[in-house]
Amino acid sequence: MIKKAFYKATAFSIILLTFVYFLGSVFTIKTDHGAKLYQGLYASKEQYDVVLMGSSHMNGTINPNVLWKEYGITSFNYATGGQPIDVTYYLLKEVLKKQKNPIVVVDLYYLGLIRNFGEEGYIRYVLDNMRPSINKYEAILNCTPRPHWISYVFRIIKYHSRWKELTEQDFYPDLNKTYYAKGFDAEHIIYGKDNTYNSKTNEVSNLPPKSYKYLYKIIEMSKKEGFKLVFINAPYDYNITNGTMIWHEKPAEMFNMVDKIAKENGIPFINYNNILDEIGFDFKNDMANGGHVNIYGADKVSLHLGKFLKDNYDLKDHRDDKNYENWNKDYEYYNQVRAAIQLRGEKDIKRYIELLNNENYALIVSCSDYKPLNIEDSLKSIGLNLKENYNYIAVLNNKSIDEKISKEKIAKDLTLDSAEIKIKTCSDDKNIPSIVIDDKEYANLSNGVNIVVYDKLLKKVVDSIFFDNDIMKKNRI
Repeated sequence: MIKKAFYKATAFSIILLTFVYFLGSVFTIKTDHGAKLYQGLYASKEQYDVVLMGSSHMNGTINPNVLWKEYGITSFNYATGGQPIDVTYYLLKEVLKKQKNPIVVVDLYYLGLIRNFGEEGYIRYVLDNMRPSINKYEAILNCTPRPHWISYVFRIIKYHSRWKELTEQDFYPDLNKTYYAKGFDAEHIIYGKDNTYNSKTNEVSNLPPKSYKYLYKIIEMSKKEGFKLVFINAPYDYNITNGTMIWHEKPAEMFNMVDKIAKENGIPFINYNNILDEIGFDFKNDMANGGHVNIYGADKVSLHLGKFLKDNYDLKDHRDDKNYENWNKDYEYYNQVRAAIQLRGEKDIKRYIELLNNENYALIVSCSDYKPLNIEDSLKSIGLNLKENYNYIAVLNNKSIDEKISKEKIAKDLTLDSAEIKIKTCSDDKNIPSIVIDDKEYANLSNGVNIVVYDKLLKKVVDSIFFDNDIMKKNRI
């Protein structure tokens, strides 16, 4: 009787804990950081040549698609915003459960944190998205303050108040849709300011105690597990942390100490702040802000690191290996996403029109009562043959054009790939151009030349604009 009651109680406890864990997964805030950790830690079956660890400085600096395209190196970027070095240690342990003897590249910006614990939100990017294990619970005990422990184990305690915010995406998140980026994410904006730190020093300064402890724990783990370590410090303005109460006062001197520690342990350390000229890094144009490189800076640092890895380690070039065909496909998809971001961010009209010459773009055009623009030559260069005071529609696809010109209203329905498209020069509601794709209106704001850009590879609209009095404006997308 007692044994039967024990089994029932055990079964009930297991069911209850499973249900609580499920609720925690549903209620936890869904982030890109969480999605990529799911991809890299649990969903992907691939073995990576290189794993990339650290905070946002690594997240937006080393681009696995560049390492692949230029050197045939496979890699994944496990970095998350605000990731303290102690969290990096436990995340690396989680990574190594599946990745066997990769080269581990760690950005060490967060060694500068002098507090015992990082910010809760940043820590949760990682710990909330690690599956239950002894490693996770050790991370909770060592990386978070005691009062928060229970809410890391049972996430529903932290996120229960989100019940009014829950959407279908919380129950059925598409966690793999960004795997093509291999964990990388960088800004496309340009900082436009110079580096305010231009001093050179050979002095050293001790690391904060916890940073020192976990840096050595990572070093000892590499010796025990037999993987190669590479340390880097991504470009940033050392002065951005001046005056903060939570950061090392002398980052340059601190990284000189890192260099000393790395040499003593036979570990390469690339401090990119010391070789900006060598890699052709333009601080004004290659930074997104004082602390993070942009996509253009990431290209330069990634190219340099890739060459360093290729020159110093026995890494195979997988680009022509049929077993890695998906890496080429992912690169093509990534490149198209990048092109779409560049297109949307371009403000120069003529340059924008040049960017429309992309083999994966189909252009859907509608114009009512066309009035000549100063950019007419540019419009003609992509195949548009507008005529003054005439209505016009066109579809440019695969270097061919299907167009109609008339004084009368024009309407056309078509299917492009699987997208259902309806084009009108005069909409029913506003009597201005309309371009509807899969029941969503993408124009209908102006009589000017309306252009909707449909990406056939990404299978979605990536931009919608209209030209009105030689001014390029954005439609909603």
